[in-house]
Amino acid sequence: MLIPDGYVLDGAGHFVMALDPPGDSFKGAIARNCGSSASYVNLRLMMVNLSNVCDTGDDALAGIRFDNASGSVISTQIFNIRQGDGTGGCQEGVGVLIRNQDTLGPIQFVGVQNSLLLGYQKAGVVATGNVSVNITANRFVGSGPIGNIAQSGVQVGLGATGQIVNNSISGHSYTGDGVASGILVYGGALYGGPLSSNIIIQGNQLFNNDIGVYLSQGDENENPPAVQTNIQVVDNLIHFDGVTNGYVYQAGISDLGTANVIHSNIITGSGYDPATLPGSTFAVDVLAGPAASLAFRNPPRQVPVGLCSGPLIVQTQDVSGNLAVPAMTGFNITSAGPASPGIQFYADPACAGPAVTTLDLGNPQAQGRFYFRATTPGSVTVFVWNSDWTQGQTQQVFIPLESAPPPAGALRLEPQH
Repeated sequence: MLIPDGYVLDGAGHFVMALDPPGDSFKGAIARNCGSSASYVNLRLMMVNLSNVCDTGDDALAGIRFDNASGSVISTQIFNIRQGDGTGGCQEGVGVLIRNQDTLGPIQFVGVQNSLLLGYQKAGVVATGNVSVNITANRFVGSGPIGNIAQSGVQVGLGATGQIVNNSISGHSYTGDGVASGILVYGGALYGGPLSSNIIIQGNQLFNNDIGVYLSQGDENENPPAVQTNIQVVDNLIHFDGVTNGYVYQAGISDLGTANVIHSNIITGSGYDPATLPGSTFAVDVLAGPAASLAFRNPPRQVPVGLCSGPLIVQTQDVSGNLAVPAMTGFNITSAGPASPGIQFYADPACAGPAVTTLDLGNPQAQGRFYFRATTPGSVTVFVWNSDWTQGQTQQVFIPLESAPPPAGALRLEPQH
């Protein structure tokens, strides 16, 4: 289906099925743009019993393809984008393919939201080139563990940027000599193209993927890039029940990059436990140098008197800004300033547990997370320190307007009776 420029294809919940034509095989995308924009809503796409013949280039299978175009895919279901029954090794079969190789033209914006993608041969969504994507609130279901192909739920690379937020991504595991991934970001000379940077990966649920979030960007010698890639991987839930990868390499987060921001992720399961197979299973695996500095990862807080603050997050880093677990993991928490008298620090977000004065950064994300409650208004600088490093951040404690006393000399209005 060729979608005219600027049109929206509203499927009204109907199926569009792709089959092999007589004497030939189906090639390319089920639907694609003809102009600079196209959108899809409430559509169901499926490939049915295609012959197991591999295709490349524009003939490679895709559900929806954006070529140098903006648009959206909303509330759409995409099934079985694959050759045959999907048990072959053809490196094609993508639910939504987004690409723009025009590096001198305008960036193209594409959203994929509230959609279901499963049964794809290679990947759910692939975005490459001069594009910015908003991939939000989708469900991606891989076929793993499988031995014929290394799948990915979402791939963003070779200059592409955007956000991957609040998705459910599961079942991308490969029993062969390689790895599958829930989310893959790739680029640099290692892959023969530009780096991808400033991507936000947040609030996703990633279950039973060889690598939950795989940041793979480097030079031709597999070293981290010389420039910062600044990819944020925060607040994701990442879990793997066991070890199925044939390589063997499994990691909740794997990071080859420079100054990527990785913290506050919950990583569980024996598949990511370093004790399961030491040297092969990791919660977080970052190519980094020794810890060289301590930094706050949160913005300064503005907190009402007597209420619990938002989280204060500190992390040790190497000289390039990559997370690095320190040799001395214990740190102290203190404060100074007008709001310091009576301040207390807590490990829980309700400030209900016992007060704390220490942190341990000896964890895979090299982070400490704590909260504070102050009884005096004003500024307060919170310090985290040990004999190696000291870092402070100034917070503001204020009296809410409804409870603040009127300024001196202000008129007081009495109710009329």
